[in-house]
Amino acid sequence: MNEERVQSYRAVERRLWDHYGATPREHFFDLATPRVRVRVQEIGAGPPVLFVHGGPNAGSTWAALVAHLQDFRCLMLDRPGCGLSEAVDYAAYSARDLPSLAADVLTSVLDALGIERLAIVGSSLGGAFAFWLAEARPERVVRVVQEGLPAFVEGQRTPLFMRMLMVPPLGRMIARQRSTATVGRFILRQIGHGASLDAGRFPPVFLDWYLHLMNDTETMRNDVAVIQMLSTWRGPRSELIYGAEFLRRLRQPTLFLWGEADSFGGVEVGRRAAAAVPDATFKSFAASGHLPWLDDPETRARLVRDFLQADAA
Repeated sequence: MNEERVQSYRAVERRLWDHYGATPREHFFDLATPRVRVRVQEIGAGPPVLFVHGGPNAGSTWAALVAHLQDFRCLMLDRPGCGLSEAVDYAAYSARDLPSLAADVLTSVLDALGIERLAIVGSSLGGAFAFWLAEARPERVVRVVQEGLPAFVEGQRTPLFMRMLMVPPLGRMIARQRSTATVGRFILRQIGHGASLDAGRFPPVFLDWYLHLMNDTETMRNDVAVIQMLSTWRGPRSELIYGAEFLRRLRQPTLFLWGEADSFGGVEVGRRAAAAVPDATFKSFAASGHLPWLDDPETRARLVRDFLQADAA
């Protein structure tokens, strides 16, 4: 990765964290399985919680939420290929391998951190990662929070911008283009955040950070490659879709926080998924999108805190 671009990205990322009054500590780990170097940012102290983002995105997307959760040890992973983490060589994998690969990535991160068990907060593809780890290594996961629709859940839809990324060579061409503020706002509207944009709930520094993430890191190029491996132009590959049979195997208490404007799937998709998980709570929010904590970070932080503290009550 070009060092000048990395420093440009780091500068705007620091401004984002400064906006929320937090200064994360940074760790780099060389994972053994798979062999890849990843970055984890950390703030707060208390019970550990791992935050896993969707795509194309990076760990600092959680800044608005975790700034209100510093009574926990909040650990924000840059998923492989995103932010400042190296990319996994996906040439050796098929779509069918992704659940086990995701579980291996997160298990290796926990081992590198020296953490046996923790709660996980996931979003979109990161939400699927959280479920796959919870199912494959139940002893490592205490609780799960799903912020928005977890990728590949039965009933998922595909908004226009994501469908464009799924089509080669269109997606690769888009990934090579420099992004603009207009494109960033278009994507946020596509995933259900139009009301928050119109109301000014997205601070300019967040929009600037997202623009630099797209232009100064390899996040878009790497995640487009992942998206195209996992999808056809019709949508996600059928072998990755999971429904009630998979969800019934999850034993961790799970909190679904669902944006009613989430263009990947409406409230009925979330209610059906929550009904299948043996111990689940479902809450939905009007005028909230696919990344619902961004629409109202303080309310989401309160709900997450109450849920994660339930074991101590």
